[in-house]
Amino acid sequence: MRMARAVVGIGLLGLLSAPAALAAPACAAPLAVARALFEAGTSARFLDTPDALLAPGFARVIAAERDCQQREQGICRLDHDPWLDGQDGEVDAEPGYRWRAQSPAAGTVEVRFPVWGEPHLTRLAMRRQADSCWRLEDLVTHRGQSMRALLARPFP
Repeated sequence: MRMARAVVGIGLLGLLSAPAALAAPACAAPLAVARALFEAGTSARFLDTPDALLAPGFARVIAAERDCQQREQGICRLDHDPWLDGQDGEVDAEPGYRWRAQSPAAGTVEVRFPVWGEPHLTRLAMRRQADSCWRLEDLVTHRGQSMRALLARPFP
């Protein structure tokens, strides 16, 4: 009987603590956001990254580039895949992630992965937003190109 009560007690404790665990959004951890960004960015176009993963200012310049490419029916500012840092390539293995905090509300996730056997390092500048979610402020390519700076340039 004691054993049955103990099992029921543990089960109830688990049920009571589950809502708290489920309430924590995935955006509460920078590495979780980085993983979602990598998956979204390598399975589709970088410009189709979900806005929920992006800081508002970065979301605006990405939306402006998408609109420009649709209007111009071609390339505007971005002519390559920022994750691959080129027009061609293939990610050969699962990426590794490393968090480097600069402050309690800002930091960089380093994403390391091979492209056609060559090591690549992409840096994701992250900032905690007012809703406590971490979002992407900028993606810096393997060659050091800031996507935010590139996309903020005026289009001729």
